[in-house]
Amino acid sequence: MERTNKDISSVTRYFYRKLKLHPTAFLGSESITFLRTFMDGMVMSDSLFGGNRHVIIPDGFTEFVEWFYGDKTERDTFALVLKNEGDEKAAFYKWFDLLDDFLKGLDREPIGTIEQLKKLEEYSKRKARNS
Repeated sequence: MERTNKDISSVTRYFYRKLKLHPTAFLGSESITFLRTFMDGMVMSDSLFGGNRHVIIPDGFTEFVEWFYGDKTERDTFALVLKNEGDEKAAFYKWFDLLDDFLKGLDREPIGTIEQLKKLEEYSKRKARNS
C-alpha cells in the first residue's frame, strides 16, 4: 500500500489548536490517556459519518514516534509517548510537539506552540470585536 502523506484536514487542524490550548474544556484534564480516548472517538465518528473525509492522524506518524524514541514495542503513539515521558500532562503536550515536528517534516502547517495559539486566539477575538 502506497502512503500518500496526506495533511491533516483544516477542520482537524483548527480543532487540534483549540484542544491543545484548552484541553480541560474538551477532556477535563491535560491527560494523554483522555486524549487517546477522545481521538479514538474522532476517528470512529469520521469513518462512520464522514466516510473518512478528514485525516485525523497522518500516515507515518506512528513510525515517526517510534523512530523518535527508538522504541518499536508499542503500536500506539499515545502509549509510547506516555511510556517515555512518564507523566500524563507532559505526555499530552509532547504528543502535540511530536505531531508538529512530523507535520513540519512533511512541509505541512504545524498546530503551533501554546504561545502562538494564544496570540492567534487573541487576534481572532480582537478581529471579531472590530467587525
